[in-house]
Amino acid sequence: MSQPENVTCACCGQQEEPISARIPFGEPTRGEIKARVGSGCWGVWLETQLKIINEYRLNLGDPASGELLDQACRQFLKLDEGAEVLETGPEKARELGNLQD
Repeated sequence: MSQPENVTCACCGQQEEPISARIPFGEPTRGEIKARVGSGCWGVWLETQLKIINEYRLNLGDPASGELLDQACRQFLKLDEGAEVLETGPEKARELGNLQD
């Protein structure tokens, strides 16, 4: 069996092994990550994702929380050039209804 080709990672610009793990995003984000992100940067994203989920107190069953996580992923992995910078902090968590006063 042949070895899968390396990808030029959009996040770091280096040649990396492709992601072999499950990518928990819907299309088209999943396909774009698979085609444009290496396994090393994907591993760093998975650690960062946990921090974002905790900081925003995201409810992953809520579509708004899922959209925010998708946006953060695309921004972190540099898939969207010139994308709007993600808001942070307790105000955003309150806006999502995930933080009570």
